[in-house]
Amino acid sequence: MAEEKKVEVDSDFNKKSSTGMEPKIAVLLAYLFSWLGGLIIWLIEKENKFVKWNALQALILGIIEAIIVILMIIFGWIPFIGWLFVVIGWLALVAILVAVIIAIVKAFSGETFRIPGISSLTDKYFKM
Repeated sequence: MAEEKKVEVDSDFNKKSSTGMEPKIAVLLAYLFSWLGGLIIWLIEKENKFVKWNALQALILGIIEAIIVILMIIFGWIPFIGWLFVVIGWLALVAILVAVIIAIVKAFSGETFRIPGISSLTDKYFKM
């Protein structure tokens, strides 16, 4: 299988953001407000690749979170095994929360945290 090209965005960490905020604050808000924060920052950012890439990753993570919650609600009602879907869903949501915390901490130090599986999607759809 061919190796996928990774988008390099860390060099823009100190570059001005078109959001009017410091790049690390824009990234923090994108991750904290899940898909909505990611979507808003991703749509308004025009100058800083670091911010735009992290906002897109936050958006994708937020969409995955929403899908997990919807599946937990639907499959949680299945008699006898519904609890298993709910437990697995909560474990997945905790893993996402840990990934978001790591991404925020890394963003404050000027690095991107490439979440396995998610970052390849982010690279695929990242345009600037």
